[in-house]
Amino acid sequence: MRKNFFFLILGAALFTVAGCGDQKIVFNGEVHRGEITYEYQIAGDTSTEVVEILRDYGGWEGAYVKEISHPEVAYAGTNGVYRLEIKVPRKLGYASAEAFTLQSWAPSGQSSRNEKISNYASARPGENVYVRPFLLVYHTFEETGGD
Repeated sequence: MRKNFFFLILGAALFTVAGCGDQKIVFNGEVHRGEITYEYQIAGDTSTEVVEILRDYGGWEGAYVKEISHPEVAYAGTNGVYRLEIKVPRKLGYASAEAFTLQSWAPSGQSSRNEKISNYASARPGENVYVRPFLLVYHTFEETGGD
């Protein structure tokens, strides 16, 4: 009886530690909409001066965020804020941090030309991680002055 009780307690402890199914990692962050303008002035026939101007217009509501090896997708809400939860296999013990690649892109038809911008983060199962903001940009060109 005592031996069976010991194995019952040991089994319950292992079930609690190992659990069943998956754990999750939560990535939090923001997606911003930006614009890069290349202003150039032609001086004579041989030299051109180019100035690159970057503007950040704030959060991009409706942008997509995804970890490249997982099916889950998050949509940026108000002010471009997103929360992406991915399922990862449960591991025994203290799992080491793994590297993840997150990508963000604009909704179809927007002026960012659907370029995917990548950010990288390290996380362990069960963690809540803040990812540096994405900046999705589109490019414009303006000629100023000249001969």
